Amino acid sequence: MSEIYVIGHKNPDTDSLCSAYAYAALKNRLDSANDYQAKRCGNVGKQSRFVFDRAGLTPPEFIADVFPRVRDIMAKDVVTVHEDTPIWQVMKNIDERKIRMTPVVDDSGRYRGVVSILEMANFFMTKEVAQKPDYLLRPANFPQVVQGHFHQEGDTAEFRAKFLVAAMPFERVVKHIELLSDKPVMIVGKRRDIIEHAIKIGIPAIILTGIEGEDDLDIDFSAYRGWVYVSARDTAETLRLLALSVPAKAVMNTSIPTVNPDQYMEETRDVLLKVDHKGVPVVRDGHLVGLVTRSNIIERAPRKLILVDHNEMTQAVDGAENSEICEIVDHHRLGTIRTKNPVTFYAKPVGSTCTLVYQLYRQHGVALDQAMALLLLSGVLADTVIMKSPTTTTEDVAAIQELSVLAGVDAQVYGRELFAATDGLKQREPRQAVTADFKMFTEFGVKFGAGQIEVVTVVDLPEVAPALFEALEAERLANGLDWAMLLITDIISEESVLLTTGYTAAEKLLRYPSRGDRQFSLPGVLSRKKQLLPEILRTLEELNGR
Repeated sequence: MSEIYVIGHKNPDTDSLCSAYAYAALKNRLDSANDYQAKRCGNVGKQSRFVFDRAGLTPPEFIADVFPRVRDIMAKDVVTVHEDTPIWQVMKNIDERKIRMTPVVDDSGRYRGVVSILEMANFFMTKEVAQKPDYLLRPANFPQVVQGHFHQEGDTAEFRAKFLVAAMPFERVVKHIELLSDKPVMIVGKRRDIIEHAIKIGIPAIILTGIEGEDDLDIDFSAYRGWVYVSARDTAETLRLLALSVPAKAVMNTSIPTVNPDQYMEETRDVLLKVDHKGVPVVRDGHLVGLVTRSNIIERAPRKLILVDHNEMTQAVDGAENSEICEIVDHHRLGTIRTKNPVTFYAKPVGSTCTLVYQLYRQHGVALDQAMALLLLSGVLADTVIMKSPTTTTEDVAAIQELSVLAGVDAQVYGRELFAATDGLKQREPRQAVTADFKMFTEFGVKFGAGQIEVVTVVDLPEVAPALFEALEAERLANGLDWAMLLITDIISEESVLLTTGYTAAEKLLRYPSRGDRQFSLPGVLSRKKQLLPEILRTLEELNGR
């Protein structure tokens, strides 16, 4: 099942958030093969928060970008071994399951290290060929690797020791033991003298071979505190398999770097290039959550997106250019997005994307519950300014009438509540006011941006204008724009005020009356899309033609 994000434009308004939420819900009803998730790439404004609270729903989850991250491509169902598991199991993973790297975890699932074919090779191919290898041993692992049974369990659960095969005269065995710095684990057949000596000097474990049954084992172990294991294998095979009973923690590599699931793939690619292994563990808060390999990076599928309420890359979530655009649902002019594959593009010149989403619900015969109807109604009312905006069409009006019935509200009364929930000019943080619904364009070689906020009065504008101008200029510089504007719309008086950063040549051509330095009166203007933008494009075209 693929995850597909349904997401509106940067600095989302109510129409953008509501249409993303409602369309994701519709797609999940229509397509069970994929998981559609509503997302947002900006803050939830006060008006939008009011809507989702009123509907009893949670706004879409915030994502800063859709650049590929480790969590998008990592293997999640990772085969692990416990730190005490014998390396025999790791060998089986390599041989039978073709698993190149096995992460090691402890009792609480915390990541400890990895064992791969490289660690196994280092374990068996010791540099000191003439030196007798020393092993970390857990006798409890013996039955998992060497067929047999315990005749007696010892007191020490884990210890380090060498192996000694006692296939020589008694005196030679004693001498070999004396030459070792620590007492070895002895592998021996039915040799009473050697076994009794091992008991006497406190050998940590005795592995018996060639024993036909318990009746054949007539040696008194009552004073012995070590382990006695009876192997069903011959001596040579027993010795070979015992080395594979070593716990994974004795072999694991703890120096391999780990990555976080939220880490960008560009960073992770650099990590992978610096390690000998073909993958690295993915760890969050000390716990293993996945594994990412070079193959994952090569084979990764791009993030899938459905764009609502916009169709221009400058307005899309960061990283959208590297994603697969699957669908677009929008009511704006056609922009500059290019897709790698053919896509479903549902666009109409209506006042709200929520109108289009409502129409899609009807086309597919999917019923709307009260909460979803309220979301869609809110989006249409917000974008059409309670049907006052010139962008309002008969289709928007029909949608409002039908959705208000389904939502159980009076459209006019609810619309006024909707806009009353919007902060006044003095209550808005200047930068948030500028960026809340800021869209960027490039036309006639000029890069410009225009934001819009809706209020119920502009009486406070003289007091807050200096801070708004400062925030507007900062946004222009941050985005490398030639010109930036903020349209402040008074929905009660049905007029707007335009603040600009001073693109003088173009501003001289505007047909709006000036209110003073970089301020213009726009009587009857409520729509950025249908009223302000055409005038801006006209001035740029005229300027370009000179």
